[in-house]
Amino acid sequence: MHPAGRRARRVKSQRTETMQNATQHNQPPLAAIAIRQVEKNTGASRIAVHQMALLTEVGYRVVVLAEKGNNQLIEAQGATLARMPRWPFKGAFRRFWFNRRVQAWCKRHHPDLLVSHGDAESSDVIYMHNCVHLASQRIHGRELPRKHEVAAIHDHVLSQGRFKRVAVNSQMMADDFKTRYGISEDKLEISYPGYDPEQFNPANARHDRQAMRDSLGVGEGEYLIGLVTSGNFKKRNVAAFLEIAALLDARLPKRCRFLIVGKDDVSPYQRQAETLGIGERFIWRTTVPDVERLYGALDIFVLPAHIEEFGCVVLEAMACATPVVVSVWTGASELIRDPFPHLVLDADNDAWVARIEALLVKDREALGNQLADLASGYSHRHQYEKLKASFRSLHVD
Repeated sequence: MHPAGRRARRVKSQRTETMQNATQHNQPPLAAIAIRQVEKNTGASRIAVHQMALLTEVGYRVVVLAEKGNNQLIEAQGATLARMPRWPFKGAFRRFWFNRRVQAWCKRHHPDLLVSHGDAESSDVIYMHNCVHLASQRIHGRELPRKHEVAAIHDHVLSQGRFKRVAVNSQMMADDFKTRYGISEDKLEISYPGYDPEQFNPANARHDRQAMRDSLGVGEGEYLIGLVTSGNFKKRNVAAFLEIAALLDARLPKRCRFLIVGKDDVSPYQRQAETLGIGERFIWRTTVPDVERLYGALDIFVLPAHIEEFGCVVLEAMACATPVVVSVWTGASELIRDPFPHLVLDADNDAWVARIEALLVKDREALGNQLADLASGYSHRHQYEKLKASFRSLHVD
C-alpha cells in the first residue's frame, strides 16, 4: 500500500478511537483551528472567530492552535487557546515550524476535525485567504522568489493533496488553484466572506451624511468619490485611482472631491496628486471603526485593484447603498458582474472615467438600493448558515 494510504487509514483509525472514547466519556468531538494569529482586525481572524462560534454551536469542543491569540476573544466564542511556540526569526522556516507544532499537537490529541488557515497541513479542510503567486504577477509583473515565506508553505500545504476540501474567497482564487496546484473542482469550495448588517446598512450609513461630508470639507454641489481599504495601496492600485481622478477633474472641473482611506505611506501618492495638479481635491484618512459613515458620505465607491482576492470593503459599501465601480480582478465583482456588468471594469482609465461620470448624473439612489438588496444575501447570518452546512458535510464525509 502507498505510504499516503497507510497514513490516511492510520489517521482515520485514530479518529475513530478518539470519537469512541469521547462518546464513552460523554465528551463532544474535538475540532482544532490552526491559524498563526487571531486578532480581531484582520479578515482571516474574523473568519476564524466565526468558525469557533459555529463549531461550538454544532457540538464541537474547539481548540485554537495559534502562536498569538486574543484569549478573551477566543473564550467568548466558547473555544480555548493552545498557544504554539513561535520560531523567533523571519523566513520560510517559521511557517514550517508552525506546521510541525500543529501536527505534533494533533498526534497527541487526535482532533476529529482540523481546520487550517493555510499555514498547516490538514486532511480535512484548508481555508485560503490569498493567492500570493497570482498577486505577485498582477502587482509586480514577476514571479515570487524561491523560498518566499508565504508561498513556500502554501505550495507545501496545497501540493500534498491530503485535504478533503480547500475553501477559497472567490472563483478567481479557485481558478488559480485549479491551474497552479491541480486541485480538482470537487475539492474546491467558494466561500464568500460576509458582512455585519447591524453596522453596514443604509440607515446607519446615511443618517448623518451631510454632517460627515461637512467634516470632510466637501462643498455643496460637489461629488465625493472614494477608495476605502485597510491598507496596501500598491495592491489596491491607488496610483490608478489618482490618474482616474485627474482625468475626471478635467472633465468636471472643481466639481469632484476624492477620498482615500487606509493605513499605508501616503506620501508618494500625495506627491503624485500634486504632480497631477489635483492635490487640493484629495482628502486622506486612516482607517476608522465607524467606516459605514464614510461609505454613506460617498457618491461612488471605486476600487481599481490590481488584485483583491475578495474585497469586504466592496460588499460593505454595497450594503450601505453606495454605488460601486470595481476592477474585474476583485473577487467581490463576482457578486455583481451578472446583474450589474457595467460596474465591473478592466484596466482602461478612460473607461473608468466615462463610467463614473455616467453614474454621477444618473439616479444613484435607486442603484444604491438595488446593490444593498443584493448585498443582504451575503450577510454574516446567510454566510454562517452556508458555513454550517459545509462543516456538517465534512463530518459526514
